[in-house]
Amino acid sequence: MKFKLTILFISFFLIVSCVTNNTLEPEQKSKHTRAAEVLASNNVYVIIKNIPFAEKSWIPQNVKSECTEIGNQFSNSIVKYANRNGITIIQQDELLTVEKNIVVLNIQSVYSAGNAFIGHRKSVTVQAKLLVEGEEIATNSFTRNSSGGFMGGFKGSCSVLAHTVNTLGNDVGKWLSRQ
Repeated sequence: MKFKLTILFISFFLIVSCVTNNTLEPEQKSKHTRAAEVLASNNVYVIIKNIPFAEKSWIPQNVKSECTEIGNQFSNSIVKYANRNGITIIQQDELLTVEKNIVVLNIQSVYSAGNAFIGHRKSVTVQAKLLVEGEEIATNSFTRNSSGGFMGGFKGSCSVLAHTVNTLGNDVGKWLSRQ
């Protein structure tokens, strides 16, 4: 991830330097200008790569120990669905306060009852806070429930929870497109 972050920063500085360089050909200048505009637009948000459980949350211990990828799955689904809504998401290992648009996310609660034999009853609640230049602009909570869906009897609890956070990523992506 540090490599990706380094490439991102180097690319940004190269783009900015190319935009201010008057020796570029007109075709090259427009390409670099468009890239700089994308980075500077309001439709670019930074989120944490592995979305954590909230400090004061109710998460069953078995979910914490067995479903270790739920934060990454949630983050990746936000990237996927936000892109479909015309929003660019940059994932980072940690959030830096110098970023222009930050979305602070955490998993508030997880309810995980049932199993493949008696039926799944899963629920996940997440909270999202949109910060623009350090100021909180909007906040929202999202909850999704699942009973496993089609072929739910053949899925494990973590698979059903992964499906739930995937859908929550869609909800967050749509919410960001309305901000």
